[in-house]
Formats: sequence, structure tokens, C-alpha cells
Amino acid sequence: MAKQGFREGFTLIELSLSIIFISILSLTIVLIINNTIKAYQRGLILSQVNTTGMDLVDDMRSAVQNSSTKSIVDDCTTIYTSQSVKDVCEQDGAYNFVTVRRDGTVYLNGEKMENVPLYGAFCSGTYSYIWNSGYFWAEGADMQTVTPATLKYKDSTGTTKEYTQFRLLKVRDDSRGVCVSAVGAEYNISRLPNGRINNSFDITGYANVPENPVDLILADGENTDLAIYDLSVPMPAESIANNNTFYTVSFILGTIKGGINIRANGKNCSAPNDFSTENFSYCAINKFNFAAQASGE
Repeated sequence: MAKQGFREGFTLIELSLSIIFISILSLTIVLIINNTIKAYQRGLILSQVNTTGMDLVDDMRSAVQNSSTKSIVDDCTTIYTSQSVKDVCEQDGAYNFVTVRRDGTVYLNGEKMENVPLYGAFCSGTYSYIWNSGYFWAEGADMQTVTPATLKYKDSTGTTKEYTQFRLLKVRDDSRGVCVSAVGAEYNISRLPNGRINNSFDITGYANVPENPVDLILADGENTDLAIYDLSVPMPAESIANNNTFYTVSFILGTIKGGINIRANGKNCSAPNDFSTENFSYCAINKFNFAAQASGE
């Protein structure tokens, strides 16, 4: 009768070590995949911010280049009949007909931030751009009682319409009615451009808008995570000899996620342990600058 042999196998310790090794290996793979996905997503949003920003630069530059070379100060006489108001307007170079902005206080995750841009407009002389700060949609931001800016206008048929809840609205506005409506009947240097301008841009009393306004950063489009946080235009330089006007425009474009603080020095995004959202990796911000010369009729 043949002797039955014993079959060798793994001991309990060997099985346990194998399971531990496989678990560690699996966890490492998961972490690598997770970090790779986050890096990919971060790269996508950075690319989106840069691509969208350059598209906006091209759009605004084109608007400026096609605007009239007529001196902006001439609008003081066109708009106002009172000589005293004309004098104030001319002394200021009609700067408020080019850009207006309202600053205010924003609470971000309970932290108070003062003198933060809330909304404003840039009037190029062909198209005007009205923007609302990303803080109106940002997670953890409290705007207190301030609401986003709106636009009221008359279309080509003379019908009054209102545009609300936009991030960056482009409207045909050859008369710079958007900025003029913010200034009002009395040109007041001390109140603008950073004063408490009304959040309603009403241009129904100016020329009808021949084409529908366009929201350049759609909340339900491919730029759903982006918004303008500031847009500024220094005093345009006018050349009397060449009858040219030169504009320099700067704007900050960023995500509405990630707890962005535009007043911070370098660290504009909140640290992960300070911000509870799962989408922290989507935080990105960039500043764009460009110069353009008016060369239209």
C-alpha cells in the first residue's frame, strides 16, 4: 500500500502578509490614480482660465480698435447742457464715461475683505462690457445686501428688456450709455468710479440696442466655473497730434470655487484644510493686461 504524502501550502502568516501587501499596493494605485485625475483636472481649469482670458482680450481689443477716435471729452458737451457740469466733466477728462466700478465689503468664509470690486462696466465706444464679481456665486462668500448689476435697454423694435444674473455682458453701446447712465445727470468725480453706483444700468433713454446682448461667460456653458473678479481701465491717453486714443485694460479672471481672495499676496486660493469643498483642485486665477488703440470712424 502506497504511503499518502502531504501537499504543501501557504501558512496563515504568509496569507496575511500577502493580503497586506496587495492592500497596500491597491491603495497606492488608487492614490496615484486620484492624484493623476486631480492634476489633470487642475490642468484643464488652468487651461480654461487662460484660453477664456485670451478670448476676452481679443474681444475687448477688437471693440476698442473699432471705436471712434473722437475725443471722449467731447461727450461732456453732447450729454450735458449745464456749463458747470460740463466743466467738471471736462476737468476729469470724461473718465467716468469709459469705466465705472463699485467697491464694497465681502465676507469670505467669515473673513472680512474691504474695498473689493463688486461690479462695474467698461465702455469702449462701440461695445460696453458689464461685469459682476465672481463673489456673487463663490462658495463661502457673503455679499451682505449687495445684489448683482442688471441692464435695462430697448431692443431694435423699441421694446424694453432687462438682462439679469450675468457674469460678463457685452452690449452694443456706441453712445457709452452704460457708463453715462451710472454717472447720471450730475457728473460727480467724488462719487465715481469706485463709489456706490447703482446696480442698475438703465440705457432705455439712449439709442436702441441693435443686437441682443451676449453673456461672454455663460453660467450653464463651458465656462460655468469662471467669473470676472475685477476689471480696471486707467485714464485713456489721447494724442492730439494723431487724433488717437490709447486704452490699457486689466482684468482678473478666476474660478468661483476654491475660496479665491484677490486681495491676498500670492496665495489667492484657500488652503485645502481651510476650504471644505471637494472641488478645491478647481481653484485658479489669472490677471490679463492688454493695450489697444481706437482707430474707428
